[in-house]
Amino acid sequence: MIEDRQGRRHLATPAAQAMTPSAQAATPAAHEVTDEELDAYIRARLVLLGVDLSVLPEQDDGAPADQARIMASARRFLRTTPGAIAAFPLDALGPAPAIYPAELSAWTGNGRTDP
Repeated sequence: MIEDRQGRRHLATPAAQAMTPSAQAATPAAHEVTDEELDAYIRARLVLLGVDLSVLPEQDDGAPADQARIMASARRFLRTTPGAIAAFPLDALGPAPAIYPAELSAWTGNGRTDP
């Protein structure tokens, strides 16, 4: 059994052990990714998805979208959001996250007040 930050106890599965503070401390620190590295990654992912940014202007404040704004937005997303998602604590014994919890409770019967 392992204990999480809230003092709850969980089974010590290999996946749970990998998320313990001692395991996190043993991982090497990541280097700061440069804009050029992110740009290469973003462009490669877009090519794999069939998106061609070259049809957009390089930089045009009057256009609804341009290459510079799309790349800046993608870099900002990659620097902030994946880390927040990866750091989100999930309770293995708690309820599974649901996009629409009200509809889920209607199907599962949780939260019903009728007998």
